[in-house]
Amino acid sequence: MSTFLPAITQLCRLLRQEEATCHQLLETVHTERAAIRTLAIKEFHSINCRRLSILESLQSLAAERQHLVQELVGHYGLRPGTASIQELIDHIQDPSSDDLRAVYRSYVTVAKTVRDEIGQNVVLIEGIRGVVDQALSTGTPVSPVKDLYAADGQSIVTGRVNVLIHQQG
Repeated sequence: MSTFLPAITQLCRLLRQEEATCHQLLETVHTERAAIRTLAIKEFHSINCRRLSILESLQSLAAERQHLVQELVGHYGLRPGTASIQELIDHIQDPSSDDLRAVYRSYVTVAKTVRDEIGQNVVLIEGIRGVVDQALSTGTPVSPVKDLYAADGQSIVTGRVNVLIHQQG
């Protein structure tokens, strides 16, 4: 079966756009890491807004790509609705599809890098959270408030403030 060149060219274009958007997300993740390290809390709102915008763009591109992949899947006689882009790439055995393979490989590499970098930020945040939890747990400050409950639901009069639940109302 002949190569459906216009659709493959369009798929390459979409993958390049997704890769460029992933690079923008990567920059945002690095900005976030710098803010985490310096505890620049005021910057988190703008970083999260930028990230949300990028993620919405990626979602739109991914939907467009998935639609095009399904068109190509139908053209090549693969199982509609279940065939992935990787199956499509593996199925196309035409020299004109070499660009598609290279573009897809590049996109996947960047996407994996973004995932790994986000994972590093999560580890950093968890480390900071652990330090804060330890700082709150040092000593046994007595809480002067009544109606305190431990995690198991037992009423207590004194204890570490950060592990107590206060009954309101």
